[in-house]
Amino acid sequence: MTFITNAFTALAKSEKEAFGALDHPVLVVQHPIGTVKVEEVNKKADAAFDQLIDILLKPNAARAKVA
Repeated sequence: MTFITNAFTALAKSEKEAFGALDHPVLVVQHPIGTVKVEEVNKKADAAFDQLIDILLKPNAARAKVA
């Protein structure tokens, strides 16, 4: 699984195609995360938690949704 921000979805898609890994799961959180306070990063992580659980527990369904 790869964790990215939404600013990098196009890059993630092209990298998956280049490496032949179209079903590689990608968890996307809102950009940015590097220049914001820890509290804001925690909110973004909380918002992505359900997506993380879906990818981990239902990998086949998650593959259909990857970036």
